[in-house]
Amino acid sequence: MGAPTVMSPLPPELAEVAKAQLGRLPVLAAELAALLRDKEESYRRVDETAPDELRKVCEVNLRNAFDAFLECRDVHIECARKTARAQARMGIPLPAVLRAFRIAGTFSYQAIVERAIPPGTITPEQLLPVSTAIWRIVDAYSETIATAYTEVAADEARCAEKARAAWLDGLLDGRVTRPAEVADAARGLGLPVAGPFVVLYADAADPAPSTVVDPARWRAVWRRTADAEVGVVVVPGDLRGLRQSLDRLAGAVGMSPPVTGMHLLPAALRRARIARRCLAPGEHGAAAFTDRPLTTLVAGAGALAGELARDILANLLALPAAERDVLLTTLRVWFAEHGSAKDAAERLFVHPNTVRYRIRRVQELTGRDLADPRGTAELYLAIETQRLGAA
Repeated sequence: MGAPTVMSPLPPELAEVAKAQLGRLPVLAAELAALLRDKEESYRRVDETAPDELRKVCEVNLRNAFDAFLECRDVHIECARKTARAQARMGIPLPAVLRAFRIAGTFSYQAIVERAIPPGTITPEQLLPVSTAIWRIVDAYSETIATAYTEVAADEARCAEKARAAWLDGLLDGRVTRPAEVADAARGLGLPVAGPFVVLYADAADPAPSTVVDPARWRAVWRRTADAEVGVVVVPGDLRGLRQSLDRLAGAVGMSPPVTGMHLLPAALRRARIARRCLAPGEHGAAAFTDRPLTTLVAGAGALAGELARDILANLLALPAAERDVLLTTLRVWFAEHGSAKDAAERLFVHPNTVRYRIRRVQELTGRDLADPRGTAELYLAIETQRLGAA
């Protein structure tokens, strides 16, 4: 509201009538409460549970309105705001509250004009300020009520979001484990208790996976923190559709294996984090925990893998940077092309014999024979560790 409106003083006859009605306030409040009970189902229910509460609210707001009327000023809206917030929390619909205040406006006008003024005492011109003042008050109340309802809705949405975040955090970190608590969390999050679920994990710096998971196809809940976005997705059928959506992501996301039961979500989150670490810096799309078992082992034990890789590749890593990087890149591409010198050569734009020479050089420097399954596994572990940056 802007600056307070100063109205012309009331004619003495009107002021006396208003003062007389103010003295009858408890009676008027009881009459208005009865009228609201008859007109509005919501207020009938309120009266059944708290019989005196409705009358008290009517009395407070009528007193405020009569005082404003007598003092020729705008109404103080704080009591209307408190009333509106209380009724919003009680679940009384906003249209019902607005209708109630309009009913109260008509009732107040009648209380002054029809009930208290003998015919002919005051002219129609003198009555005009009465209706103008009363409906100004009703308009001020209505604006305040609508604003209060919006505030309560926003407060409740924030509280609901906090509750959902608390449930999800409790499930993911293993604090919510008792069956009754799990059932409450499932209801609060809108998820089935039994799943199956997958957990998704993406670093906060990456695009959020929630942007590509269609809520019309998959039920999911998301938790965004300073470090990551975590999602729990219900996957009743094949994972291929979800995987295809995640592969369109312009960032990296790790996906756990499916789990049945909310009690398994903490373990699924750990696996989703490890799966995310299977993607090297600059890679994007989805990595599932079971995609590449050896890479998953490296990602899950990065420090240990780094120590082993440095030992396996020690002589190679001691070379000048240019030679070292050429050999590491060749070995990485050779593995990516399933040991084909021809295919690796095409990717590297060199002759296949060049690839074969470099691979022999790697074998000499590391003491591992790529014709030996054990040597192949050890070099693959080392090069994957290098690729992920753990070495």
